[in-house]
Amino acid sequence: MLFLMTVQDAVQRDKIIYIYQSQYSRMAYTAGKYLHTREDVEDAVQDSMERLITVIDRVELDDPVRLKNLCCVVARNVALNLARSKGQKILPLEEVFNTADTATHTPEEIAVENDLLSRLASAIDSMSDIYRDVCRLKYINELKESEIARLLDLPPKTVNQRIFRGKQMLKNMLMKENVNA
Repeated sequence: MLFLMTVQDAVQRDKIIYIYQSQYSRMAYTAGKYLHTREDVEDAVQDSMERLITVIDRVELDDPVRLKNLCCVVARNVALNLARSKGQKILPLEEVFNTADTATHTPEEIAVENDLLSRLASAIDSMSDIYRDVCRLKYINELKESEIARLLDLPPKTVNQRIFRGKQMLKNMLMKENVNA
């Protein structure tokens, strides 16, 4: 856990340790879908944790679904980059996305919110990987474009363009769904 040496704040360090302990196996599993050796998987998880440190203040530990989603997206992109750099064949991966927020809302509000989130998640999941990842990080994890660029190791303009295009795709998909309903 060399990445801990870069963090001075005790609260942030505790947060990172919690993420590492609770999400390591999920991140390793996600990275393992693309990488062929255990060493590469461990390198991908290490690099993923280093990237998460850059946005640790914005990571919410009280929502395990968001945390899982964030960790999987980062691990997946780090693993893909590592696999590409090693010239490995990359296989497609479909990640399961599920969310529910039961904060202080009435049952009706929870049902409506879950329906909307379910529709949004379904629409995002049907997008191609390049748009799906940035849209998940932007709209589900509520990260800023600059944070997404750092996490995914992309130029900020690329992230902005993908978000713009992804937003247009989401708008069209949800409008079609309403017309057909």
